[in-house]
Amino acid sequence: MENDFHAQEAIDKLKALAGDIRFCMYTTIQNGQILSKPMTAQDIDSDGNIWFFASKQDNSTGQNLTPGNVTLIYADPGKSSYLSVSGTAEEVEDERKKEELWNPMAKAWFQGGKDDPDLLMIRVATREASYWDSGSSKMVVFFSMVKAAITGSTPDGGEHGTLDLG
Repeated sequence: MENDFHAQEAIDKLKALAGDIRFCMYTTIQNGQILSKPMTAQDIDSDGNIWFFASKQDNSTGQNLTPGNVTLIYADPGKSSYLSVSGTAEEVEDERKKEELWNPMAKAWFQGGKDDPDLLMIRVATREASYWDSGSSKMVVFFSMVKAAITGSTPDGGEHGTLDLG
């Protein structure tokens, strides 16, 4: 079943799909090459922006994480839920937001705490997304496929569609 969402409904759907996954592949194109890096999303705010902490060293020695177009790819195979988000990344200096997002797990990466000079805050302003969500466990999806194979029908692929976040 195809469902497309716009405005606040799209932001709500984004939060519902990506909110519990937290880890995504942060993908950029540099010098004609597609580069991806696993990142931990810190927050999806009320405007649909996705926030990350990153290392300035990563930005200077490897994949450039800001600024520019990015794709964030989320997957939760256990729930058969997948999401591809397009947006624009930018480095942000916002002490209140940094304080709000800071957590004990971030300290594992930034020994100097939220004032670590290597800490970079990134906001991805989301534009659009595509999603696929069966809303079922692997076992339910498997039995749907078996039933379709036996009956010659098409398996229930669940819900899919686009999110207009811009």
